[in-house]
Amino acid sequence: MTVSHAVLFVAYAVATAVGAVLTVVMWHYRERVGATPLAATLLGTAIFSASRLVGTASDSYTISVFAERFLYVGVGLSVVAVLVFALVYTGRERFVRKETIALLSIEPIVVVALAFSNPGNVFFTALEPDPTLVTGVAVEWGVAFQLHTIYSYFLMTVATALILEFLITSRSLYRGQALALLGGATFPWLFNAVHVVGPVSADTTPIGYVVMGGLHSVAIVRYRLGDIVPIAHDRVLDTISEGIFVVDRQGRLVDVNPAGRAILATGDERLAGRHVDSIIGDVPDRQSVFAELTDTAEPSTTDVTVDGRHYEVRVTPIEDDRDRHVGWLVLIADVTDRHRRERELERQNDRLEQFARVVSHDLRNPLNVANGYLEMARETGDETYLAEIEHSHERMETIIEDVLALARTGQPVTDPEPVSLAALAERAWDGVETGAATLTVDGDARIVADEDRVRRLLENLFRNSIEHGVEDDLSPELEARLNDDRADSSVSGDHDPPAESLEVAAGLFTEIESDRHGIYVEDDGVGIPPSKREAVFEDGYSTGSDGAGLGLSIVRQIADAHGWTVEVTESASGGARFEFHGVEVVDPDHDPRHDRDARRAVSSAE
Repeated sequence: MTVSHAVLFVAYAVATAVGAVLTVVMWHYRERVGATPLAATLLGTAIFSASRLVGTASDSYTISVFAERFLYVGVGLSVVAVLVFALVYTGRERFVRKETIALLSIEPIVVVALAFSNPGNVFFTALEPDPTLVTGVAVEWGVAFQLHTIYSYFLMTVATALILEFLITSRSLYRGQALALLGGATFPWLFNAVHVVGPVSADTTPIGYVVMGGLHSVAIVRYRLGDIVPIAHDRVLDTISEGIFVVDRQGRLVDVNPAGRAILATGDERLAGRHVDSIIGDVPDRQSVFAELTDTAEPSTTDVTVDGRHYEVRVTPIEDDRDRHVGWLVLIADVTDRHRRERELERQNDRLEQFARVVSHDLRNPLNVANGYLEMARETGDETYLAEIEHSHERMETIIEDVLALARTGQPVTDPEPVSLAALAERAWDGVETGAATLTVDGDARIVADEDRVRRLLENLFRNSIEHGVEDDLSPELEARLNDDRADSSVSGDHDPPAESLEVAAGLFTEIESDRHGIYVEDDGVGIPPSKREAVFEDGYSTGSDGAGLGLSIVRQIADAHGWTVEVTESASGGARFEFHGVEVVDPDHDPRHDRDARRAVSSAE
């Protein structure tokens, strides 16, 4: 081995060792951004250098030719991997997809296949052994090798240009790191060019790999390449859940992230350059909100509601390096869930206040009455007072049941099922003391609801109709108030008094305007004056002496838990009519969940 051979042998050995060691180091950081493609690049350099090392050290012509062919495995791997690394490192990982990797892999696979098969000497021609050459084999390159060289240099140039552009535009934190990587990407293909197109016959590429390894070592040790890597602007914007909009002083949209497009519910890629008014629509309220938020030099925040969803909008003025106002940064967060939780917390607080009121007042009154009658019974020995005590206890039991119902029915319905409205109404009717009253159910619609809670809703409505629907049953105070309300209201009160037997009806209705469905419960009783129709749902509103006035409050709470709205109006006969809007109705012929009631009927029959 000559002196020149010995020098190159050492260079190839060092390049192989450096490439292998750095591959292991970067593989240790493989979870970090860009570490895996960089490890693949270094592995490719190690394969290339090892092939050159074997070819230089071997006296066998066969081994030398095999090493000459095998090194293209390393060439293809390193060239493709360094481009992928440059894309990831510089924040262009959106281009690194499975399709892209597959496309880039075609050329290296073809090159390796041609290097080993070499049909018609299209890649190279291996001549007789030449001991004067470092590789021990004289080679003449074919047209396929020339095309491969041009293609590889193009990819290496692109990778180098990407890192150079990042070096120029990056923050100081990454500049030393990027400079080392730029040198590592540049020197190998420059040293390769000296061998391929220059006057040097020996392959000097591994020498470039040695320099590359040294620069990568500096990047890893000095600039903490494995620990601190750039986070791409696009990655930040893509992963932020808030909608981000950048608007210039003229109100034109400059940039928007995917979350912002989702809020706008548009897939239009041509949003940039459009005026904000054309994007948010010709809605005066929205335009006025944006005008108010941008009519100030200070950050501002407001809440808006669009199509039933709640958003928090924060606007911050943007200034350039010379403190000139150039636009606004608008952040929009969907706070619907938070708003829902706040409402639920408010409802829970209201229920706590209800419980405190019931315990401190409504339960104390019948308890005091019972204690009074108990003292009188002890003093007189008259057992007739026991009936009054029992009545007080029954009243307390009713109040406690209502309070427990409030606690249980206020939670949102999470697992509704299709149930028969007719079956529910009949079961609810059986659970109420109806006397001579009658129930008519219109049809057998199936609604999606919580069965137990809707049955409680119907029971309360039926009980309310029976207790307050017949005029003879009214207390003098309520009758006086009804007469006053009818005299003051525009609703005529001269309809015929109800029959002794009250008629109650329940069923499904359809809103003509919206084609939405709802359910109703109505009677032919005295009805509810318009001035009292909202008050009847208030906690504690009662026209009788028993109970805590929570029956219709429970009704509204059950409706809210289902997402329904409830409205009190007048039936065709002048009685009370309760309508529940927004009820989901399903077709029993197309929903297998309707078999639930059928299975229950079969089980009961068995």
